[in-house]
Amino acid sequence: MQEARNIIENSYGIHIMGIRPYRAGYILDTATGRKYIKSCQYTSKRVEFIHQAKTHLYEHGFKCIDPYYLSISKQPYIEIDGNVYTMVDLIEGRECEFDDDRDVIAATEALALMHKAAHGFFPKGCYVQCGLGKLPDSFKKRLEEIRKLRRKAEKERNGFDYLFIENFDHFYETGIKSLEILFGSRYSKLVEQTRKEGMICHHDYSYQNILIKGDRTSIINFDYCSIELKIYDIVNILRRRMRKCNWDINKAKLILNTYRNIEPLSQDELKVMKSMLQFPQKFWRVINRYYNSKRHWAQKNFTIMLEDVIKEKDAHVDFMDKFDTL
Repeated sequence: MQEARNIIENSYGIHIMGIRPYRAGYILDTATGRKYIKSCQYTSKRVEFIHQAKTHLYEHGFKCIDPYYLSISKQPYIEIDGNVYTMVDLIEGRECEFDDDRDVIAATEALALMHKAAHGFFPKGCYVQCGLGKLPDSFKKRLEEIRKLRRKAEKERNGFDYLFIENFDHFYETGIKSLEILFGSRYSKLVEQTRKEGMICHHDYSYQNILIKGDRTSIINFDYCSIELKIYDIVNILRRRMRKCNWDINKAKLILNTYRNIEPLSQDELKVMKSMLQFPQKFWRVINRYYNSKRHWAQKNFTIMLEDVIKEKDAHVDFMDKFDTL
């Protein structure tokens, strides 16, 4: 560790007074404040893309983020033993609680401000992470996986399998309806519009990446950011909140109205959001992880997760029936 410490100090021109593990990296106590450094599971070209995205947001007025700390050679990363590391100033704050309306409003306002600043992002000279246009194929692939996993469940027949088979029809039909809504939307138009106008999607807008301190809400960890429709992030926050409130349509209205007070949402975007919220994402994720990760030893835990998804289905149906009132 001493050798790595010397490399970090020499690369960034800092003096480290203390080191301690934190999340997936380390907090460094330095003469210029606390820093957070971590090893990246991606290439330096990917770091450059994220760096350009953060820089664009910062330069366009959204400063509540964690810009990369540049090395002495003006790079947003360093290399230690062939591994890429990035460092940021440690942002103080508590993690967002999605069962608290005040936190959800703060997180939604921050997201809308981020998206407002994200317009016009066109990265140069780096690997570009872009998910535009992939939604239909993603839904079709996941529905096919659900069908294949049902055949697997028919052969194994334990408690989890029976529960999956019993509820297969409802969730598969929900997925088919999602595709029908998507094909009836102007998704392709939104994709082309975003391609022309530029946009940054955080793509991991979860509680641990939203830090609240007083009246300041910061968004951190842009590891999964990409050029994508902004509604991915909005759907993400909606899903997380709805699962905490039994799909209360009024809580969804609060989120969307808060967002629209800052950044507009078109009817075309709402239609695609409806398709995304219709899709049985959590159902797919639970059964996919159970059958494909070979975690049968944790059958009880997965059964509980599946039961939780099933308990939501009536409330979800009611929510989707009311979606057009949003």
